[in-house]
Amino acid sequence: MAGPQRDISKTAQDIFVNRDGPIETVERTVAELGDSDSTVLVFHGPGGQGKTALCRYIMRHLPSSAKIGDCIKLRVAELDLHGHDKSDPDRLLARIRDGFVRAGVNCPAFDLAFAIAWEAYRPTEPFPRLEKMWLAKTQDLVGDGAVDVVQLSRELLEDTIGTIPLLGPLIKRGTNWSVDRAKLEWLRNTREHLTQLYSDGKLKKSYELSDLMPWMLAQDLKYHLSRHAEDRFVLLVDEYERVFDQGGAGKQWEENRFDQAMRQVVAETNGLLAIFFSREGLPWEAHPDWKADLEGCHHSLEGLKDPDAERWLKEAGVADAALRAAMIDGARESSRMDALAYPLLLELQIEHWRAIKKRNDPPRPEDFTVDDPDFSARCQKILDRLLRDYGQAWEYTLKRLCVADRFDKAAFDHVIDTFRTGLAKDAFDRLAELSFVSAHADGFLTLHRAIRDVLRSSLDQEFRRATASELLAHYEPRATPPLPKQIDESRHFALFEASALRQQLGAEDFVSWLFQVTEPFQVAAQARTGEIIWRNALSFLDENLGENHPDTATSYNNLASNLNAQGRYDEAEPSYRKALEIETCVLGENHPSTATSYNNIASNLNAQGRYDEAEPLLRKALEIHTRVLGEDHPDTATSYNNIAGNLDARGRYDEAEPLLPKALEICTRVLGEDHPDTAASYNNIASNLDAQGRYDEAEPLYRKAVKIMERALGPQHPHS
Repeated sequence: MAGPQRDISKTAQDIFVNRDGPIETVERTVAELGDSDSTVLVFHGPGGQGKTALCRYIMRHLPSSAKIGDCIKLRVAELDLHGHDKSDPDRLLARIRDGFVRAGVNCPAFDLAFAIAWEAYRPTEPFPRLEKMWLAKTQDLVGDGAVDVVQLSRELLEDTIGTIPLLGPLIKRGTNWSVDRAKLEWLRNTREHLTQLYSDGKLKKSYELSDLMPWMLAQDLKYHLSRHAEDRFVLLVDEYERVFDQGGAGKQWEENRFDQAMRQVVAETNGLLAIFFSREGLPWEAHPDWKADLEGCHHSLEGLKDPDAERWLKEAGVADAALRAAMIDGARESSRMDALAYPLLLELQIEHWRAIKKRNDPPRPEDFTVDDPDFSARCQKILDRLLRDYGQAWEYTLKRLCVADRFDKAAFDHVIDTFRTGLAKDAFDRLAELSFVSAHADGFLTLHRAIRDVLRSSLDQEFRRATASELLAHYEPRATPPLPKQIDESRHFALFEASALRQQLGAEDFVSWLFQVTEPFQVAAQARTGEIIWRNALSFLDENLGENHPDTATSYNNLASNLNAQGRYDEAEPSYRKALEIETCVLGENHPSTATSYNNIASNLNAQGRYDEAEPLLRKALEIHTRVLGEDHPDTATSYNNIAGNLDARGRYDEAEPLLPKALEICTRVLGEDHPDTAASYNNIASNLDAQGRYDEAEPLYRKAVKIMERALGPQHPHS
């Protein structure tokens, strides 16, 4: 597979070039930016039109030290969504926070609220490393060069910052948080904001805490503005369509939590210009509150006019007019002579021109001619020509790598070893320099989407399936840690990549595979990740298997379960009911899955306090389980426990009591003593006795449940 090698470094010019209109629009909008509201600009167009280069151009030319006129100092932050996990709105908001902190804005309200919320509903996940951290878990660094770090304790809260009694969640059992002493004054400034985390003296539910994070970030920005009236904020958000690709998980999920969070940040922050770069316009126009505000804010990027393309080629060093004309004609979006030049194709033409010069061959106009009428074929022809310049080893390796959405050095090495592509492993750094490859801070690379799509379309089915299968074999172990507590952000990335690869292998058995690979995340109580992965699965299965399929019903159930785990009961109920509807139709009443759905709906109703509606559904589930599975089955034990729990909730303890030992007996016999379900059964009996005032009988059962949970899940797990 070895072929001729060459220097494949990027051209010096960005794809964005000489578009005075967008730059003038940004500068005019900044100059008119007031301190009492926010403004939105959207630059949109197909991939390869130079949106990312425009974003970077603006970032370079509007630094935080820049002044517009005599009074405005800009604080500029960038959020690049390319190659990052879009499933987690909390982490994405933290990245926006990092951008503004780098621009000189302090974010104490957000930082504290973020830490409290994280400890409340994500205690098993490592706390993210924030830019210039001043508050962190003890094992993490606190602040850049902080010399006086103290551990948060109840005594510190009471003696030093007694005006802030609401930080209790950070000093609960088993956690160790530290704070930069120099920043303690910040805590006092955030007291009023932190009260929003509580309702009636109790910490709000997990999803309510998460929903507050955009508001908290906006309060920090507004506070900064109150102290620095001359400042304004600019937030650049690149590739915003990717929020909907993964975070939305398909057309039926047009609303997603990060988009909601972004709307709130923009709406709540004064003196902010939010500039979005996206394939499509913002969908916010569908919301009545935004329709008027977005009038005139969308600006289409549709390619380069001939004078702009000419100027770019001259700056790139192409002196021959005939060559420039051929390169521009070949880079048009179609064969029509009045079609605009597609910036990405023009960039590839420049790479091809440099490759020819590298070989000491004289470039000719016919080297850049493209006769195909439609864009896809034109892109394919230019790309094929360029890949021949790189050599067979490069071409073959790229065709394997394009099957993945993102890859790092480990995945790159795996492809080279598995398929013997002939490329040296030290070529990874050179690969990162290709003009159509983006390198990210986490070490991952992504191909430009238009290039990736063209490469994928050229692969035959067997080649693509074999590649996806081998890449899946690489990513799946990276997604599933030996212990749930070892889950970190890299596991999340690997999980989403593995899921995307597995989908390329077809819908058959996809649900059972996904359930198994996500089990550690479920055990680690990472319901936010579970929610997005099952939304994605539901969209995939609905498209490939149809709505009336057992696997689609399972996905509805699993999605609802993750919503339920976040306390979002009203959102979960319709999905639970949809699963029951499908299973009743497809599997019939006398099926364990149907019984499970009855149980799920009833548990959801219980959580909403609708106990009378739940009881008949629970008894229906027990009837099916007993008849179909028999008494010696964990699901039957679950049904006994569920009915007892429903009765307990209404004070009918004597009716509930005889059901609970039945559940424990089944769990002990079938699952064994060291199983979380067995521990739950001990706990349920103890709770029932406790409610009847029989405390001496309850205590040893509680202790037994705790010991089993600690053995099974570890002492730091939220269920221990």
